[in-house]
Amino acid sequence: MTASVPERSIDVLVIGGGPAGATAAALLSQQGREVVLAERTRFPRPHVGESLQPASLKLLDRHFGVWDRFAAAGFARKYGAVYVWGESRTPWSVLFDDRLEADIDSLTEAELLAGDYEHAWQVDRARFDQILLDMAREQGAEVHEDTLVKDVIIEGDRVVSAVLEGPGGPVRVRPRVVVDGSGQRCVIGRPLGEPETVPDLQSTASYGYVDGAGGIPGALGRHAQLVVTIPEGWIWFIPTSPTRTSIGVVHRRRERMTRAAWDAAVAQAGLPLEGAVFDEAHGLRFARDWSFSHRRVAGENWVLAGDAACFVDPILSGGVDFAIRGAANAAVAILEAGDGPLGAPGQRYAKAVRREYQTYLNLARYWYGNNRSVDGFFWQAHQAIDALSGTTPLRAFVYLTTGHYAADRHLKVFSEWQEQRIFEALGVQPESAKKVLARRKAPR
Repeated sequence: MTASVPERSIDVLVIGGGPAGATAAALLSQQGREVVLAERTRFPRPHVGESLQPASLKLLDRHFGVWDRFAAAGFARKYGAVYVWGESRTPWSVLFDDRLEADIDSLTEAELLAGDYEHAWQVDRARFDQILLDMAREQGAEVHEDTLVKDVIIEGDRVVSAVLEGPGGPVRVRPRVVVDGSGQRCVIGRPLGEPETVPDLQSTASYGYVDGAGGIPGALGRHAQLVVTIPEGWIWFIPTSPTRTSIGVVHRRRERMTRAAWDAAVAQAGLPLEGAVFDEAHGLRFARDWSFSHRRVAGENWVLAGDAACFVDPILSGGVDFAIRGAANAAVAILEAGDGPLGAPGQRYAKAVRREYQTYLNLARYWYGNNRSVDGFFWQAHQAIDALSGTTPLRAFVYLTTGHYAADRHLKVFSEWQEQRIFEALGVQPESAKKVLARRKAPR
């Protein structure tokens, strides 16, 4: 006779403890929601995707005050990216702080690091993801590692229950809301999201780590991402600490590269590798970078976030930032919906995800298709942001690809939700509150 599985009703189930899951769990817990997070592995665990953007990190700091933790973790600073791309093999850069566009050639490395220039970090994902998962715990989320989500029961457009199978034995949970941050496993997305791939942007990445590599000439040194095209695709060079560097070859092969093929591809790029030693202990790793999305990223009581919602080719280093910003927006939709179905807040979230995904997808396609004019990349970004018609194409590109465009939208929506809560606490009728918020949004 099979023993019955104990059952438990919960408020929010978050599937996955990566940047998307951890961010959603932290924000919802911070706002007083009961959150159970199930992560199938045990952290720290290795993961690709080390090059980050500034806005999502500042968004995390705004909500949780974690900037100092990133600074103390020993990650390499990232002031932007340097590209060898197009017909010319002359390097060109996109820097986060517009002051550096004029100053970088006259600065020393010490002056760059001592300045207040905008920057992100290039991180060891194992440690970075651990910081975020710890952040979720500290905000009150109930975190279960080594726990698999299985036997999901769906009725119509609603997730009814799922079994969490972990070290303490299986338990069936009945969540009011589910956030799928399970990455490309798409635990909820596969049965409910209606996935669609992007046939023209299907790449794979073979990557490894070296110790003792150099950096870009000048002040940027090891404080920027380097991207170099080769006949077979392109290569990233991402310093993650003063001594350690991630190197990946992105190509259209479906199979893993051999070490010999990888070495040959890297040699074509002319990277600063004199004296560097390949990390044999971790070896050569492989990741599928299929660009894809879902036609639906929110339903009656579920949302998809991060890679579980969509993934765009890694050329613009947006994966982690999509996850953080998307999860924060998903959390706000859940908070706005209160105890009812996600409804309109869920649809607004879905619209925002689709808008940002489509913008990045168009830019990635243009990036690959336009191999002649650097200015063309920037004009495409400029056209994607109507509100920035008064700025330069380069700054529009930076504003979009640093994540500020989406982060600013998130903070505006979150602020308005908080105002709504204050009105309710003061006994102001909902219709009156809506009129006040409408006046606040009206152009002046």
